Amino acid sequence: MHEGVVIKARSGIYEVKSEGKVIHCALRQKIKLEDDRMRAETKEMRMASLVSVGDRVVISTPDNQSGYIEEILPRKNQFGRERIGKLPHVIAANLDVLLIVFAAKSPPLNLRMLDRFLVTSEAAEMESIICINKMDLVKPDKVKGKMKLYEDIGYPVIYASAVTGEGLDALRHAMQDKISAFAGPSGVGKSTLLNAIQPGLRLRIGDVSERTHKGQHTTSEVELLSLDFGGFVADTPGIRSLGLFEISTQYLDSFFPEMRKYLPLCKYPSCSHTHEPDCAVKEAFELGKINTQRYESYLRLLGVKDGRYERRVKGAKRTVSDKERISDVNTMKDTTRGKRKKKALTHRGGR
Repeated sequence: MHEGVVIKARSGIYEVKSEGKVIHCALRQKIKLEDDRMRAETKEMRMASLVSVGDRVVISTPDNQSGYIEEILPRKNQFGRERIGKLPHVIAANLDVLLIVFAAKSPPLNLRMLDRFLVTSEAAEMESIICINKMDLVKPDKVKGKMKLYEDIGYPVIYASAVTGEGLDALRHAMQDKISAFAGPSGVGKSTLLNAIQPGLRLRIGDVSERTHKGQHTTSEVELLSLDFGGFVADTPGIRSLGLFEISTQYLDSFFPEMRKYLPLCKYPSCSHTHEPDCAVKEAFELGKINTQRYESYLRLLGVKDGRYERRVKGAKRTVSDKERISDVNTMKDTTRGKRKKKALTHRGGR
């Protein structure tokens, strides 16, 4: 038996790097059966795949050429997404750092979607670094002005350009001797940046649609790539919509770092920061201590739009009244039990 790391997965065959060799492995049927049994007992939703890139596994190699995954070791974190009409998907596991890549231009910088990525990484307890690519296409001061908000919150921001070489050394330093992943929308230049960071990778690159101003997928599968300066990096497929993965709305406020110090000061422990009296978060927002765009992102993720709570009913969006909204928000908060409860309570000072 040997331990290894899954560096690529395709059609039920997993490439596992173990003791300096890459071994093609299949998953033992007993692991699938045990997962089916566990999920039947707990009523947890199935995942698209039991094994993801970055997973640490125990393998057997009967013929020293191919092998079997005998055990999947516990994950320290996972980056994934919910998908409408499909099973949830874990994109990569056991990451040391998540590099969230957006373009300064082409496609346009979407701060609302950036907030979704940041909430996902906060919930997974991952170190996050924001990378703004294509800085050669814009006036730097304008973009840096928009990003000052995130730097003030405490997120590192690297400004980069594969054309001019700006930011490449900073990215190498952030990735050195770590397992990292590049994640972001399609067309922001993730593969182009990686090719510039390490030219020998020769990853496929694509263009941005002139009609939709959105990127077109070129990376179709995830693979951990070895870096000459130490460590591994995953170039993930472009994400056009990011459904929050295993995140309970009950603890959503904990994943906005600028809100955390106000949470213990709210009158009600289950405060949703939407309508309740004596809400410290709302007061901080009204005093300008919490940015308007970030507060609106929180409301959108919570399900509130234009002062009304929206929910999906059988795939359709339905807007409900204020009375229903208040009842629904409180019901969600009283009944949902997320996996991140321990971390959330820590941020709330044991509230």
